[in-house]
Amino acid sequence: MRFRNLDLNLLVALEALLDELSVTKAANRLHLSQAATSNALTRLRDYFGDDLLVRVGRKMMMTDRARVIHAEVRDVLRQIDRRVLAAPEFHPEEQQRTITIMTSDVASVVFMASISRRIAALAPGIVFNIRPIAHPPHVYLEQGRMDFLLIPRQYTSPTHPMQELYREPFACLLWKDSALAKAELTADAYLASQHVTLEIGQMAKVPADRNLIEQTHGMLRSAVMVNSFTAVPWMIVGTDRIGTVPESLASQAAGILPLVVKPLPFDVPENRLVLQWGKFAEEDACLKWVRQIICERPLDTLHGN
Repeated sequence: MRFRNLDLNLLVALEALLDELSVTKAANRLHLSQAATSNALTRLRDYFGDDLLVRVGRKMMMTDRARVIHAEVRDVLRQIDRRVLAAPEFHPEEQQRTITIMTSDVASVVFMASISRRIAALAPGIVFNIRPIAHPPHVYLEQGRMDFLLIPRQYTSPTHPMQELYREPFACLLWKDSALAKAELTADAYLASQHVTLEIGQMAKVPADRNLIEQTHGMLRSAVMVNSFTAVPWMIVGTDRIGTVPESLASQAAGILPLVVKPLPFDVPENRLVLQWGKFAEEDACLKWVRQIICERPLDTLHGN
Protein backbone atom coordinates (compact mmCIF):
# COMPACT_ATOMS: atom_id res chain seq x y z
CA MET A 1 0.00 0.00 0.00
CA ARG A 2 1.24 3.46 -0.90
CA PHE A 3 0.61 6.81 0.74
CA ARG A 4 1.89 9.86 -1.12
CA ASN A 5 3.98 7.50 -3.25
CA LEU A 6 5.61 5.85 -0.21
CA ASP A 7 5.24 2.11 0.35
CA LEU A 8 4.00 2.13 3.97
CA ASN A 9 5.79 -1.17 4.64
CA LEU A 10 9.01 0.82 4.39
CA LEU A 11 8.13 2.72 7.57
CA VAL A 12 8.61 -0.47 9.60
CA ALA A 13 11.97 -1.04 7.92
CA LEU A 14 12.91 2.60 8.52
CA GLU A 15 12.25 2.36 12.24
CA ALA A 16 14.31 -0.83 12.52
CA LEU A 17 17.22 0.64 10.53
CA LEU A 18 17.31 3.83 12.61
CA ASP A 19 16.93 1.92 15.89
CA GLU A 20 19.67 -0.58 15.12
CA LEU A 21 22.04 1.60 13.02
CA SER A 22 22.89 -1.62 11.21
CA VAL A 23 21.47 -3.33 8.13
CA THR A 24 22.36 -6.75 9.56
CA LYS A 25 20.65 -6.16 12.93
CA ALA A 26 17.63 -4.55 11.27
CA ALA A 27 17.31 -7.54 8.93
CA ASN A 28 17.33 -9.95 11.89
CA ARG A 29 14.68 -7.89 13.67
CA LEU A 30 12.49 -7.71 10.55
CA HIS A 31 13.04 -11.40 9.68
CA LEU A 32 14.25 -10.33 6.23
CA SER A 33 17.42 -11.05 4.28
CA GLN A 34 20.23 -8.50 4.37
CA ALA A 35 19.72 -7.93 0.64
CA ALA A 36 16.02 -7.12 1.11
CA THR A 37 16.79 -4.78 4.02
CA SER A 38 19.56 -3.07 2.07
CA ASN A 39 17.12 -2.61 -0.81
CA ALA A 40 14.59 -1.05 1.59
CA LEU A 41 17.25 1.43 2.74
CA THR A 42 18.00 2.35 -0.87
CA ARG A 43 14.33 3.00 -1.58
CA LEU A 44 13.99 5.08 1.58
CA ARG A 45 17.01 7.16 0.61
CA ASP A 46 15.48 7.78 -2.80
CA TYR A 47 12.13 8.79 -1.33
CA PHE A 48 13.50 11.17 1.30
CA GLY A 49 16.34 12.47 -0.85
CA ASP A 50 18.71 11.87 2.05
CA ASP A 51 21.31 9.21 2.98
CA LEU A 52 19.55 8.62 6.35
CA LEU A 53 22.44 6.41 7.52
CA VAL A 54 26.11 7.19 6.82
CA ARG A 55 29.21 5.28 7.78
CA VAL A 56 31.56 7.01 10.22
CA GLY A 57 34.58 4.80 10.85
CA ARG A 58 33.19 1.35 11.57
CA LYS A 59 29.77 2.59 12.70
CA MET A 60 26.64 3.77 10.96
CA MET A 61 25.29 7.14 12.13
CA MET A 62 22.00 8.94 11.46
CA THR A 63 21.95 12.09 9.35
CA ASP A 64 20.25 15.19 10.73
CA ARG A 65 17.14 14.40 8.66
CA ALA A 66 17.06 10.85 9.99
CA ARG A 67 17.21 12.06 13.59
CA VAL A 68 14.11 14.20 13.00
CA ILE A 69 12.27 11.38 11.19
CA HIS A 70 13.21 8.72 13.76
CA ALA A 71 11.02 9.90 16.65
CA GLU A 72 8.11 10.73 14.33
CA VAL A 73 8.09 7.31 12.66
CA ARG A 74 8.31 5.55 16.01
CA ASP A 75 5.34 7.52 17.37
CA VAL A 76 3.22 6.92 14.25
CA LEU A 77 3.82 3.15 14.35
CA ARG A 78 3.07 2.95 18.09
CA GLN A 79 -0.18 4.85 17.58
CA ILE A 80 -1.25 2.59 14.71
CA ASP A 81 -0.48 -0.46 16.82
CA ARG A 82 -2.31 0.71 19.94
CA ARG A 83 -5.18 2.74 18.48
CA VAL A 84 -5.97 1.21 15.08
CA LEU A 85 -4.97 -2.45 15.25
CA ALA A 86 -6.04 -3.15 18.84
CA ALA A 87 -9.24 -5.19 19.22
CA PRO A 88 -12.26 -3.02 20.16
CA GLU A 89 -13.39 -5.37 22.93
CA PHE A 90 -11.30 -7.16 25.50
CA HIS A 91 -11.97 -10.56 27.06
CA PRO A 92 -9.05 -11.79 29.21
CA GLU A 93 -9.88 -15.47 28.79
CA GLU A 94 -9.69 -15.14 24.98
CA GLN A 95 -6.30 -13.43 24.79
CA GLN A 96 -3.36 -15.07 23.02
CA ARG A 97 -0.51 -12.66 23.60
CA THR A 98 3.05 -12.39 24.88
CA ILE A 99 3.69 -9.52 27.33
CA THR A 100 7.31 -8.41 27.58
CA ILE A 101 8.55 -7.00 30.89
CA MET A 102 12.00 -5.68 31.72
CA THR A 103 12.78 -6.16 35.40
CA SER A 104 15.36 -7.33 37.91
CA ASP A 105 15.87 -10.87 39.15
CA VAL A 106 14.58 -9.80 42.58
CA ALA A 107 11.27 -8.50 41.21
CA SER A 108 10.96 -11.63 39.04
CA VAL A 109 11.24 -13.90 42.08
CA VAL A 110 9.41 -11.97 44.81
CA PHE A 111 6.80 -10.12 42.73
CA MET A 112 6.26 -11.37 39.17
CA ALA A 113 6.05 -15.03 40.15
CA SER A 114 2.85 -14.29 42.07
CA ILE A 115 1.54 -11.93 39.37
CA SER A 116 2.07 -14.55 36.66
CA ARG A 117 0.06 -17.10 38.64
CA ARG A 118 -2.78 -14.63 39.18
CA ILE A 119 -2.99 -13.69 35.51
CA ALA A 120 -2.66 -17.32 34.35
CA ALA A 121 -5.82 -18.15 36.30
CA LEU A 122 -7.76 -15.39 34.50
CA ALA A 123 -6.09 -15.30 31.08
CA PRO A 124 -4.26 -18.58 30.40
CA GLY A 125 -3.31 -17.45 26.86
CA ILE A 126 -1.17 -14.57 28.12
CA VAL A 127 2.53 -15.43 28.25
CA PHE A 128 5.12 -13.34 30.08
CA ASN A 129 8.56 -12.80 28.55
CA ILE A 130 10.63 -11.41 31.42
CA ARG A 131 13.92 -9.80 30.38
CA PRO A 132 16.83 -8.44 32.45
CA ILE A 133 17.34 -4.71 32.87
CA ALA A 134 19.30 -3.08 30.03
CA HIS A 135 20.34 0.55 29.90
CA PRO A 136 18.74 2.90 29.20
CA PRO A 137 15.46 1.05 29.86
CA HIS A 138 13.10 3.68 28.40
CA VAL A 139 14.56 3.19 24.89
CA TYR A 140 13.06 -0.31 24.84
CA LEU A 141 9.60 1.16 25.57
CA GLU A 142 9.97 3.73 22.81
CA GLN A 143 11.06 1.10 20.28
CA GLY A 144 8.13 -1.14 21.19
CA ARG A 145 10.43 -3.93 22.39
CA MET A 146 9.02 -3.89 25.92
CA ASP A 147 5.44 -3.54 27.13
CA PHE A 148 6.41 -2.71 30.70
CA LEU A 149 9.38 -1.73 32.80
CA LEU A 150 9.27 -2.96 36.39
CA ILE A 151 12.30 -1.17 37.76
CA PRO A 152 13.67 1.00 40.59
CA ARG A 153 12.44 4.59 40.46
CA GLN A 154 15.87 6.03 39.60
CA TYR A 155 15.94 4.20 36.25
CA THR A 156 12.57 5.46 34.96
CA SER A 157 11.95 8.11 32.30
CA PRO A 158 9.86 11.26 32.94
CA THR A 159 8.42 11.05 29.41
CA HIS A 160 6.33 7.91 30.03
CA PRO A 161 3.52 7.20 32.53
CA MET A 162 4.33 5.19 35.63
CA GLN A 163 2.98 4.05 38.98
CA GLU A 164 4.94 3.27 42.12
CA LEU A 165 4.10 -0.20 43.39
CA TYR A 166 5.89 -0.46 46.72
CA ARG A 167 8.88 0.59 48.79
CA GLU A 168 11.04 -1.66 50.90
CA PRO A 169 14.28 -1.29 52.85
CA PHE A 170 17.51 -3.15 52.20
CA ALA A 171 18.59 -5.80 54.72
CA CYS A 172 21.64 -7.88 55.57
CA LEU A 173 21.86 -11.65 55.16
CA LEU A 174 24.27 -13.67 57.31
CA TRP A 175 24.93 -17.38 57.80
CA LYS A 176 23.11 -18.39 61.02
CA ASP A 177 26.26 -19.96 62.55
CA SER A 178 28.59 -17.04 61.80
CA ALA A 179 30.00 -14.84 64.56
CA LEU A 180 28.23 -11.81 63.07
CA ALA A 181 24.85 -13.53 63.27
CA LYS A 182 25.23 -14.03 67.02
CA ALA A 183 26.06 -10.42 67.86
CA GLU A 184 24.79 -6.94 67.11
CA LEU A 185 25.68 -5.89 63.59
CA THR A 186 27.31 -2.49 64.03
CA ALA A 187 28.43 -0.12 61.30
CA ASP A 188 32.08 -0.87 62.11
CA ALA A 189 31.50 -4.63 61.96
CA TYR A 190 29.62 -4.27 58.68
CA LEU A 191 32.39 -2.26 57.03
CA ALA A 192 35.16 -4.51 58.38
CA SER A 193 33.52 -7.69 57.06
CA GLN A 194 33.80 -9.35 53.68
CA HIS A 195 30.79 -8.96 51.39
CA VAL A 196 29.05 -10.64 48.51
CA THR A 197 28.65 -7.72 46.13
CA LEU A 198 26.66 -7.19 42.97
CA GLU A 199 27.71 -5.90 39.55
CA ILE A 200 24.87 -5.87 37.00
CA GLY A 201 24.98 -6.34 33.24
CA GLN A 202 27.76 -6.07 30.68
CA MET A 203 28.74 -2.65 32.02
CA ALA A 204 29.09 -4.08 35.57
CA LYS A 205 26.85 -1.38 37.04
CA VAL A 206 26.93 -1.09 40.82
CA PRO A 207 23.43 -1.04 42.41
CA ALA A 208 22.19 2.17 44.04
CA ASP A 209 22.31 0.90 47.63
CA ARG A 210 25.98 -0.08 47.40
CA ASN A 211 26.81 3.22 45.71
CA LEU A 212 25.23 5.15 48.57
CA ILE A 213 26.93 3.03 51.24
CA GLU A 214 30.38 3.40 49.66
CA GLN A 215 30.00 7.12 49.03
CA THR A 216 29.02 7.72 52.65
CA HIS A 217 30.90 5.09 54.64
CA GLY A 218 33.74 3.74 52.50
CA MET A 219 34.42 0.92 50.06
CA LEU A 220 33.10 -2.56 50.83
CA ARG A 221 35.50 -5.51 50.85
CA SER A 222 34.26 -7.92 48.19
CA ALA A 223 34.90 -11.61 48.78
CA VAL A 224 32.66 -12.64 45.87
CA MET A 225 31.12 -10.58 43.06
CA VAL A 226 27.94 -11.86 41.40
CA ASN A 227 25.69 -10.54 38.62
CA SER A 228 22.29 -11.08 40.25
CA PHE A 229 20.72 -10.44 43.64
CA THR A 230 19.32 -13.97 43.78
CA ALA A 231 22.86 -15.43 43.71
CA VAL A 232 23.85 -13.52 46.86
CA PRO A 233 22.25 -15.79 49.53
CA TRP A 234 23.97 -18.91 48.19
CA MET A 235 27.39 -17.28 48.54
CA ILE A 236 26.84 -16.56 52.24
CA VAL A 237 26.09 -20.02 53.63
CA GLY A 238 29.05 -21.45 55.56
CA THR A 239 30.97 -18.14 55.63
CA ASP A 240 31.30 -14.92 57.61
CA ARG A 241 30.29 -12.85 54.59
CA ILE A 242 27.47 -10.31 54.48
CA GLY A 243 25.01 -9.87 51.64
CA THR A 244 22.93 -6.70 51.29
CA VAL A 245 19.68 -7.28 49.39
CA PRO A 246 16.08 -5.96 49.32
CA GLU A 247 14.22 -7.06 52.44
CA SER A 248 11.68 -9.20 50.53
CA LEU A 249 14.44 -11.30 49.01
CA ALA A 250 16.25 -11.54 52.35
CA SER A 251 13.10 -12.87 54.04
CA GLN A 252 12.48 -15.38 51.26
CA ALA A 253 16.08 -16.62 51.29
CA ALA A 254 16.09 -17.00 55.08
CA GLY A 255 13.03 -19.24 54.77
CA ILE A 256 14.94 -21.61 52.49
CA LEU A 257 18.59 -21.44 53.58
CA PRO A 258 20.29 -21.40 57.03
CA LEU A 259 20.49 -17.60 57.07
CA VAL A 260 19.40 -14.79 59.37
CA VAL A 261 18.22 -11.31 58.41
CA LYS A 262 19.49 -8.18 60.15
CA PRO A 263 18.80 -4.52 59.41
CA LEU A 264 21.49 -2.37 57.85
CA PRO A 265 23.41 -0.58 60.61
CA PHE A 266 22.89 2.81 58.92
CA ASP A 267 20.21 4.52 56.88
CA VAL A 268 19.96 3.89 53.13
CA PRO A 269 17.00 5.11 51.02
CA GLU A 270 14.39 2.44 50.41
CA ASN A 271 14.14 0.52 47.16
CA ARG A 272 11.18 2.00 45.23
CA LEU A 273 9.75 -0.33 42.59
CA VAL A 274 7.85 1.38 39.76
CA LEU A 275 5.77 0.06 36.86
CA GLN A 276 6.26 2.11 33.69
CA TRP A 277 4.64 1.72 30.28
CA GLY A 278 4.88 3.47 26.91
CA LYS A 279 2.75 6.58 26.46
CA PHE A 280 1.08 5.05 23.39
CA ALA A 281 0.07 1.92 25.34
CA GLU A 282 -2.43 3.83 27.49
CA GLU A 283 -5.44 2.64 25.47
CA ASP A 284 -4.26 -0.89 24.68
CA ALA A 285 -7.03 -2.89 26.39
CA CYS A 286 -4.92 -5.97 27.12
CA LEU A 287 -1.99 -4.01 28.53
CA LYS A 288 -4.36 -1.84 30.53
CA TRP A 289 -5.91 -4.93 32.10
CA VAL A 290 -2.50 -6.46 32.90
CA ARG A 291 -1.41 -3.13 34.36
CA GLN A 292 -4.43 -3.08 36.66
CA ILE A 293 -3.65 -6.58 37.89
CA ILE A 294 -0.01 -5.68 38.57
CA CYS A 295 -0.97 -2.49 40.43
CA GLU A 296 -3.70 -4.15 42.48
CA ARG A 297 -2.60 -4.94 46.06
CA PRO A 298 1.15 -4.89 45.26
CA LEU A 299 2.15 -5.38 48.91
CA ASP A 300 0.02 -8.55 49.11
CA THR A 301 1.81 -9.79 45.96
CA LEU A 302 5.17 -8.98 47.51
CA HIS A 303 4.38 -11.31 50.40
CA GLY A 304 3.19 -14.12 48.13
CA ASN A 305 -0.57 -13.63 48.52
